[in-house]
Amino acid sequence: MREFFIAFRSRSEAIAFYEALLGYRVMCKIINTPSSAKVGCGLSVKLFAKDMPLAKKVLERGRFNSAIGFYYFSTNGTAIKV
Repeated sequence: MREFFIAFRSRSEAIAFYEALLGYRVMCKIINTPSSAKVGCGLSVKLFAKDMPLAKKVLERGRFNSAIGFYYFSTNGTAIKV
């Protein structure tokens, strides 16, 4: 199953978003933002593609203004913005 991550400019917002997703029982992880993304504060939240619609709603409702965007890993391991 394809995995995505959401990069943030704020470490505290990345953690708050992660905790919000856990409240919806979304399987997710806090990860170090891959250097190939070249964005953010260093923390991202990784989740499965099937959970992306819910993650978008949580981002909008929670007003996570420091969210940069959704990324996925290409076959060679580089991060690509969706």
